[in-house]
Amino acid sequence: MTKPTAYSSSVSIPLPDDSAIRRILGDGYDPGQTLNVVKMFAGTDDMFPALISMVQAIFSTEGIDARHREVIILRAATVLGSPYEWQANEQMAANAGLTRKEIDTVASDGPVTGIDTEYELLCRATDELSQNGTLTDETLTELLDTFGDVVSRKYVTTVGWFNLLSLFLNGCRVPLETTDKIGSRTSPL
Repeated sequence: MTKPTAYSSSVSIPLPDDSAIRRILGDGYDPGQTLNVVKMFAGTDDMFPALISMVQAIFSTEGIDARHREVIILRAATVLGSPYEWQANEQMAANAGLTRKEIDTVASDGPVTGIDTEYELLCRATDELSQNGTLTDETLTELLDTFGDVVSRKYVTTVGWFNLLSLFLNGCRVPLETTDKIGSRTSPL
């Protein structure tokens, strides 16, 4: 595993046109600032409210450290080879306070080591859920001991969401961002 940088296929689902996106997002839609993932979500029509609600929940839930969330996002992008997810969140991770070394280490081959132990645990949980569909008893016990029941459930949900999102991004082949829309964001919304 290494950080993904590009799609290997040439066929993609096109982004919806601006009028279709504006119909879903409303008059506040700004084509130059709206991330491509949100544009592609808008192309799901009646599924859009559920998708955007999940994004809002993941990025605003109580008890989740933004750096922890970004570690999960980058690790899921690495494991699932999602170039869009990596590109968008590499900057958001830095904005949330992760160091360059921590961001690079999350893209390591094999088990992630040499960074904060909580980041290592979240990478291990992301690896297990993404590759095996479950957690080992050891990893789940450590999650519970470290974060407690409620936050552990939230982290498992977060890993599941970013697996789904990476599959959506890869399946549609959402175009990488070509301008710096991320700026100082720590959320896609």
